Amino acid sequence: MKNIYQKLLSIILFLGITAVSNVAMAQNNPLEAYRWHNRLLLVFVPQIEDERLTKIQQTLNQVECEFQERDLLLGVFTSNAPSRIGNDSISSYQEAQLRAKYGIKSNQFAVILIGKDGQSKNQLSEVPEIERIFGQIDNMPMRQQEISNRSNSCN
Repeated sequence: MKNIYQKLLSIILFLGITAVSNVAMAQNNPLEAYRWHNRLLLVFVPQIEDERLTKIQQTLNQVECEFQERDLLLGVFTSNAPSRIGNDSISSYQEAQLRAKYGIKSNQFAVILIGKDGQSKNQLSEVPEIERIFGQIDNMPMRQQEISNRSNSCN
């Protein structure tokens, strides 16, 4: 009987350590919550009024359905306005973590495509052509599977 209790205690400790580890990982990686759920298009701009951000937002408004069809969320990071990914606020600490991770200074412009696996797929220093981003996503194995499993609702 004592052996069963020891095994049960070991399992409980393992599950507790795993849960704490997962919470710590999510705190250390602001993108962890989106992993396996969304692709991210992260836009880093010096100021919210940056014309490159405006151009990206205008383009995305024109292709909103295609953007959503690919499970994409837009992240905007700037020093003079609250940073966000989709509808979620990103703290200045989390923004600093991301800037450090991708080597982006506060006065730089950058666009980063993050796959559902949480990995960077592309990093650009200019406004991307959205069709090229969509093409890159559509060639990803996970997206190929999504295409075969669901109908295109944007036609």
